Amino acid sequence: MADFASRLKHLRRARGLRQADLAAAIQVAQTTIANYEQHNRFPDEETLAKLADYFAVSLDYLLGRSELELPADRIMQFRNQDAPGPAALVSDAKEYLKRLLATEERRAFSLIESRVRSGMSVQEVYRTILEPSLKEVGRLWEIDEIDVAQEHYFSRATESLMAQLRPYLKPNGHERESVVLVTVGGELHEIGLRMVSDCLEAAGFRSIFLGVNTPIASVVNAVNRCRAQVLAISATLAFNANTVAGMIRHVRREARRGARRNLKIITGGQAFALDPALWKRVGADGGAPDGEEAVRLVTRLVQGA
Repeated sequence: MADFASRLKHLRRARGLRQADLAAAIQVAQTTIANYEQHNRFPDEETLAKLADYFAVSLDYLLGRSELELPADRIMQFRNQDAPGPAALVSDAKEYLKRLLATEERRAFSLIESRVRSGMSVQEVYRTILEPSLKEVGRLWEIDEIDVAQEHYFSRATESLMAQLRPYLKPNGHERESVVLVTVGGELHEIGLRMVSDCLEAAGFRSIFLGVNTPIASVVNAVNRCRAQVLAISATLAFNANTVAGMIRHVRREARRGARRNLKIITGGQAFALDPALWKRVGADGGAPDGEEAVRLVTRLVQGA
């Protein structure tokens, strides 16, 4: 992890600023900036806030405690922008949303089942109906139009539906390389990663889904036992980016000791959607925002191994 001095120097240089330019911008002496970057001084609370605001980063990022640059208010802004809004939903997604929010689980299931029986692939159901409706539920919860009980009901019902859709997955050709999928410790949501797992399975990969709260040592054991070529890690909460970085460092260290030296690691989830370059800074080999992109990324990584 970076410290404050190195992070400040990186931010300044990345924006093409001299120490004097930054000093003028936040109204301190040039020698003050130099002392910060040389570990000779540390700013007070007011100056820290000025620096974070000037570079538009979070205080945790500035202090080297996080790999996620965005401050909390920008994270919330991106979350709201990322949610589709009711006008952006296709008619099936709107109807699915309406039925589940009315606690009409069977009717919601019958809608999806009719689409699959008429020829819609499971991947298309995920992409056009389930994913956008889940994002809309998240948006409604954030603006207090639904409560947590409704959000939990919607998520639980959608997970149940996905389990019923599994027999409709049609693997493409012979079984390919193995991929282990896990959510980082402390996460409670696994629907998105389950969708990625199903998409990989439909593409012919051997998908080993571990879900939530799997100890790192057990993840390493699964990678070795299944002779996995790829490990996919998901994080929804932004502050878990550091935990992802720690998991990646541990897994790579253990992989070098064992037989999985060429293991590729990819990341995904809402935390990484907020900052598309974050996967690089946590030490992964790539990032994928959804199941379809994950299939393309995994295919590219295993072919280049």
